[in-house]
Amino acid sequence: MARLAWRAGIIIGLGILMLSGCNAFRRGPKLEEPVSLIAVMPIEAEERASATATQTTESLPEEAPRQVTAEVYAAITNAPEWRVVPDLTVARAIQRLNPAGDLAARARAVGKEVKADAVLFGTVWRYIEREGTEYGARRPAAVGFALQLIAVQSGKILWKGSFEQTQQPLSSNLFRWWQFWRGGPRWFTVQEFTRYGAEHVLKDLAARLE
Repeated sequence: MARLAWRAGIIIGLGILMLSGCNAFRRGPKLEEPVSLIAVMPIEAEERASATATQTTESLPEEAPRQVTAEVYAAITNAPEWRVVPDLTVARAIQRLNPAGDLAARARAVGKEVKADAVLFGTVWRYIEREGTEYGARRPAAVGFALQLIAVQSGKILWKGSFEQTQQPLSSNLFRWWQFWRGGPRWFTVQEFTRYGAEHVLKDLAARLE
């Protein structure tokens, strides 16, 4: 038993080292403009072909945009790097504004209304619940969403990030060690997987702050 635990520790350690080196190499530049106060727009649904061999379009559950919004908002408000406009303030601003225009333009308008420096907005196209239990899933959870950060004053897109994954066991992909580290050796619900995905993506944004 001790030998198995030791081997697992070695595997995880190697995964951490490999991923740390990979992230350091891929780390992007700092944001072009200073950002102090961020507003989070509700995530919107997007129709997109799924990442399957047949490239079929999967039906997106009605609750997916709301659930992804909640997890993104929770991830950013729980991180010490951010000052975030309350979600109710953003919701009231959206009600007052004209809903016309593309998502980026609407996000910028909301940012001006709530006096934020930047607005985080995005879309979700995949949201699949786990089938089975946390220790015996017949089908793992899967989620796909993308986020962007727009500067309110200039209208520039300062950052983009995305997460499109189906949960896999650690033994099949060491580069996803963070899933095991964050949630333990079990199969997540789609809500849990979305939360960990949002935290993972937003770490990249936090690394680019001035």
